[in-house]
Amino acid sequence: MLNIALLSIGFLGLVIAAVTPRSTLGGAVSLLSFAAYFFMNENDEWYTIIIFILGISLLIFEVFIPDFGIAGIIGVLLIFFGLYQTVGDLGQAIRDLSIAVLLSISLIIVLAKKGYSFDNFSKLVLKNDLTSERGFSSSIDHSSLLGQTGKTLTALRPTGKAVFEEITLDVLSQNERIEENVLVEVVKVEGSKIIVRRVIENE
Repeated sequence: MLNIALLSIGFLGLVIAAVTPRSTLGGAVSLLSFAAYFFMNENDEWYTIIIFILGISLLIFEVFIPDFGIAGIIGVLLIFFGLYQTVGDLGQAIRDLSIAVLLSISLIIVLAKKGYSFDNFSKLVLKNDLTSERGFSSSIDHSSLLGQTGKTLTALRPTGKAVFEEITLDVLSQNERIEENVLVEVVKVEGSKIIVRRVIENE
C-alpha cells in the first residue's frame, strides 16, 4: 500500500503544480514522493528512473502542444515501463499506475470545478508581461487584431493556432480550453502574445 500512496502523492503533486498557484509546493511534493517510491523499491538501475522522468516530461509536454497526442501516449508507456522495471511485477505496476491516475483525474475534476485550469502552466512559461510599457518591442505588431474575430484551427490547451482573415497565428486562450473550429475574439495583445476568448452566441 505504501507503493500506491507514494506514487499517487507524486502524481497529485504534479496536478497541484500544473493547475494551481502552488507550483513550487506541488513540484517539491511530487519530486520527494517519486524519489521515495524508487528508493523504497531499492531501485539501483538509473535507466529506469530516467525512463520514468522522460515519461513525465512527455506528459507535461503534451499539455503545451495542442493535438500532439503521440507525446502523451509515449509518456504513459514510458512511465509504465519504468514502474514495471522497478517493481518487477506487471500486475503491481498496472495497479499502482491505475490508482495514481484515477486519483489524479479526480483531483483535476475537483480543481476544475473550483475554477482552476492548466492555464497556470502558461503563466509559468509566459510569466513576464511583454508590453510596450515594460520596454518590449516586437518586429510584428498585432495590436490591430484587438477585438477581431477568428476561428481556431487547433484546440487551445491553452496555446494553439487560429486564423484571422486567412492569416494563421499562434494564440493563447484566456483561462479556458477551446476546441477546434470555434469562433474566438482577440481580447488582449501583449507583444507577440495574442490572447483570445471564446465567442459566445447572442453575446
